[in-house]
Amino acid sequence: MKHAHDDIVVHGLRLTFIVGPNGWLMPWGDVIRNQLKAQRLAEEYINRQEAA
Repeated sequence: MKHAHDDIVVHGLRLTFIVGPNGWLMPWGDVIRNQLKAQRLAEEYINRQEAA
């Protein structure tokens, strides 16, 4: 990420920044406003997918 409103990419998973609610769209449909929380949740999601 170079700017605060860029998309977040974690191990190939791209979290798109949504301008309306101002946050990142998670794979399960939630919008997270905190950038660090969105990245942490994406990493946990990827780890669960790899474990399954």
